[in-house]
Amino acid sequence: MSFIAGVLRLALADVSSLSSRPSPANKPTQGWAKHWRRLGGSIPVKPQGKTSKPPVQQKKQLEKETGVKILEAGVSDKDSLKQIPVVKENRLESGQFLVLTVISVALIMGALAASGSLLCLRHRSQLQLKEKLASLGTDTSADATATYQELCRQRMAVQTSERPERPERPEPLRRHSRLNSSSSQFSDGGPVASPSARSSTSSWCEEPVPSNMDISTGHMILSYMEDHLKNKNRLEKEWEAMCGYLAEPGACDIGHGEHNTKKNRSDAVVVYDHSRITLKPENNYGTSDYINASPIMDHDPRNPMYISSQGPLPSTLADFWQMVWESGCVVIVMLTPLSENGVKQCQQYWPDEGSNVYHVYEVNLVSEHIWSEDFLVRSFYLKNLQNTETRTVTQFHFLSWVDRSIPDSARTLLDFRRKVNKCYRGRSCPIIVHCSDGAGRSGTYILIDMVLNRMAKGAKEIDIAATLEHLRDQRPGMVQTKEQFEFALTAVAEEVNAILKALPQ
Repeated sequence: MSFIAGVLRLALADVSSLSSRPSPANKPTQGWAKHWRRLGGSIPVKPQGKTSKPPVQQKKQLEKETGVKILEAGVSDKDSLKQIPVVKENRLESGQFLVLTVISVALIMGALAASGSLLCLRHRSQLQLKEKLASLGTDTSADATATYQELCRQRMAVQTSERPERPERPEPLRRHSRLNSSSSQFSDGGPVASPSARSSTSSWCEEPVPSNMDISTGHMILSYMEDHLKNKNRLEKEWEAMCGYLAEPGACDIGHGEHNTKKNRSDAVVVYDHSRITLKPENNYGTSDYINASPIMDHDPRNPMYISSQGPLPSTLADFWQMVWESGCVVIVMLTPLSENGVKQCQQYWPDEGSNVYHVYEVNLVSEHIWSEDFLVRSFYLKNLQNTETRTVTQFHFLSWVDRSIPDSARTLLDFRRKVNKCYRGRSCPIIVHCSDGAGRSGTYILIDMVLNRMAKGAKEIDIAATLEHLRDQRPGMVQTKEQFEFALTAVAEEVNAILKALPQ
């Protein structure tokens, strides 16, 4: 019995150790089982439910600690379990990631700082240039005009260096764009070098346009002009008679009206009621039809050759562009700097670059070229925002003509006039001519151009005094000083002399 009891204890201990393994059967080894059966005993084995209890308890503990829902747990043979692939993640160490982040941020900040510095330097240079241009108005020295022209050259040089090279094929005009090309209407067919690089007037002057004037008429007119210029008493008496001339009718009630007075730059030059440009009120931002501008006719009252206008005020910029659009104008002649001796002569009515919108008219500066020391040419792309129609407008800006004075030489203005007429040739719309008040310098230019055009068409008789009266019938104050009247005679005489030299003898 003691032997049986010892064997039983040994068997129970072995079974107990087997039950603690993660095996689903937990059977005793075959050697012990056979030995026990020979003794006539039976082997007590733990039920299957009791062996799965520890994993279930571990399941609940794992769910509590990890927060992961475990769907099933149990005991099985490890050889029958499928291997679960383990995915390893390659992660940069936190120190390396921090270094890369700092380097990236530093590079970005450096690029932003460099861009900001370049923009600030460019903006500062533009401000300095504008301050210099503005300060010219208070410069009373004789070199003020030359300084203005030099600054224009510097500004154009900066803008040219900033513009891309001209493409081989023209591209459509884009908003806020600047084209670095000479206008095609100034060339005779071949490539023309930019006149902005030229320094002398003789390098860009042109020969007079072929005229129908015969030699005998030309010599007669030239003799008449020279006699007027030599006989100062005759010239003085003729000017005094012109000063006493009163146009009939000469009412200016509309221009002196309550709502229109503020639109006049000068009370001395106000449009006649019977001879004024009328705007379409439905297209005007103030529903007004008034602008201080006069149509100037020669022979045909239905088709004015010119529109003599004052320089726009800050409050009349949109009115000016409405007049340009409704009159069909494509050429503007500007005969004044923006300011003289600190006095504003004309409000700038175009953008320095890109585009500006004046009521329903978008004006885009396409190009700006300095053609000589005395004038420059700008090209505008004008768009009506109401109907999306577009038009190209060319402005000729004469720089060296001061208010109530005359240019340094007649030849300079005559060369300027040839450029204007070459651009205008073949058109039927009026030319807008303006200075400050639209009478003194504008009247002198129109007088010279009208007389020379009559001669070019073969007129047999020319009376400059009578032509001036004709102009004053349409706008008051045309040609304001005796010096301007004498200058007109000189300019006509010089052009006639040049035409006679060009005619076949």
